[in-house]
Amino acid sequence: MKITPPTIHLNGTSKRNLVAEYTQAYDLCCDAIEAFQKITCHPRDYYVQEAGAYEKAYDDRMKMLAKLAVVNDYLLQHLIHLDND
Repeated sequence: MKITPPTIHLNGTSKRNLVAEYTQAYDLCCDAIEAFQKITCHPRDYYVQEAGAYEKAYDDRMKMLAKLAVVNDYLLQHLIHLDND
């Protein structure tokens, strides 16, 4: 992922603050991904609906997980940039 990283300079936010903020957000995002993956998604919860309901629910879930992964990568790329700055 290509990001537009912040520039560390005297009139800007300190590197220390940015690292702390991005680290906290990254850690919480990792926790959210882990919690999301633990949510039960089983066919028994969908079989009373129309045919294909479970498959749609599973597909929807995977799309949402992919979005969380994009946010996770965005935060990680900032941390990598800040570590190299």
